[in-house]
Formats: sequence, structure tokens, C-alpha cells
Amino acid sequence: MKVIPIASESLGVRSLSTYVKTKDISLVIDPGLALAPDRYKLEPVEIEFKTLHELREKLNEYCKRSDAFVISHYHYDHYTPFFEDKYLDSKNYAETLYKDKILMIKHPSECINESQKKRAKDFLERAKEIAKKIEFADNREFKFGDTLIKISKPFPHGKNDKLGYVIITTIDDGNFKFMHTSDTQGILFDEIKELIIKENPNLLIIGGPPTYMMYRYGKKSLEKTNKNLEEIAKNIDGEIIIDHHLTRDKKFRERINIEFKTVAEFLGKRNLLLEAYRKELHKGVDIKELF
Repeated sequence: MKVIPIASESLGVRSLSTYVKTKDISLVIDPGLALAPDRYKLEPVEIEFKTLHELREKLNEYCKRSDAFVISHYHYDHYTPFFEDKYLDSKNYAETLYKDKILMIKHPSECINESQKKRAKDFLERAKEIAKKIEFADNREFKFGDTLIKISKPFPHGKNDKLGYVIITTIDDGNFKFMHTSDTQGILFDEIKELIIKENPNLLIIGGPPTYMMYRYGKKSLEKTNKNLEEIAKNIDGEIIIDHHLTRDKKFRERINIEFKTVAEFLGKRNLLLEAYRKELHKGVDIKELF
């Protein structure tokens, strides 16, 4: 199995998009990316838009190579919608991306909040005309040759369901197992921890906790996340990547008690935390001084 993270906050944009290829199937999990329109009450700077465009081209290329997509939920940094938006660099790409592909997607009307339900409805109205097949994937398994794709039941997007629910993807080709937890925002729930330990993946990508909003996430939530991460690290044999919401925080490394890599570090690159350092970028600080 080949696993290639495509975009994430440690690479300069909001995303957790990942390409997976086995001998049976190739797919992209969460084919979307975005910039925060407003961080510190500031718009993105030029380098953020440049990075967004570069990673959009990379995402589009991996989408072309893919047979299928998994869409874990309907936030725009996790799928490409059918409209143009400069913060998504979306243009008319969706018409091409989803054409003749298999879509395994979060159920559009069950375990979902109103905002995402509307987005899902709009997405499906267009996607059903061009996709090869659309599967509501919640709590299901899909077999492609020797490759098994297991989709979890929906879990809350974070500490509660105000932001809706997401699905977790596990891919097993018989020789290697990969797990993508999407926006579970750290591991707050014991059921998710137990699922990860049971699966014992060779590679685990976790959408980390939003510690850049500690006033909202809370000290107790972070303590619970760290407790569960420690148990996971002790009980699985695989490598752990933590990124996404966590790496919107300049002090992300101090927040987590276990050893892990960011997506950038996994790829052998430097961390490029453009959103976290938007204030400095607006002041004209040279990017080489920051990263």
C-alpha cells in the first residue's frame, strides 16, 4: 500500500486530504482544501493563496489518478464543492474530479447537522449526474479485490455534535493497514480510542485537537485527549501522524504528550504553519525566519 498525504495545515492550508493506492484500488480520502478567510481578524496573505493553488493542483492530479473518494463530512476543507470560491481555489474542478468515480460518502441526512445537510444535498444534486456510483458509507465495509475499506459509524466532530458528525476510514490490503480519523479533533471518546487499538494500524493519521481555541476546547478535553493518545501509542505498533486543527497552533508540539509526526515531517518537509503565523506574515516577516 502507498499512502501519500496531499495537504494539511503543516503544509500551509486547511486539509487532511490523503491519497491511498493498493494493488486493487486508488482513492483520495477527503478531497478538499481551504484557507481560513479570517484568522486574527486578518485575511490570508499572498503566500497562503500561492500555497493553496499549488496544493490544489497537486490534489487535482491525485484525484485524476484515483478510482474512488471517501468524503468524511461536508466541511469545505474536506471535499470540493460545485462552486467557485477563492478560499477553496475550487473553480469548476468538481465537474471533472467526481466524473466516473466511486464516491463513498458520509450519509447526507442521518447523524448530520443542518448546515452540512444542506451542503450534502447541494453536492449530491450535482454529483449524482456524473459519478460512477455513490455509496452512503456510514458503518459499512467495501471490498475491492483483496483490499477492504471499513467505514466507521458517525462520531461527533469534536467534543459534541454541534459541528455534526464524521466517519473514520480504515484501509487494509492484507499486508498494511492505514487509518484516517478525520475531524474527530483529537481522541476525546473512548470508543474511538478502542476502535483504533482494535484495528492496530501500521499508519494512523489523526485530525488533532483545536488547541488554537483552548478557550473553547478546554483544559479537561485536552487532558482526556492526551490520556487516550497515550493509551493508543502504547497499544498500537504503527506510526502516528497528528495534524489539521492541532497545527493551527504555534505551540502544537507542547500540547501533545506522545511522540508523533506532522504530515510535513512524515513527508520529510519543514512545517509551514502559515495560518498560525498570519500576524507575522502580515507584518512582513520573512518566511525563512519563521519556519
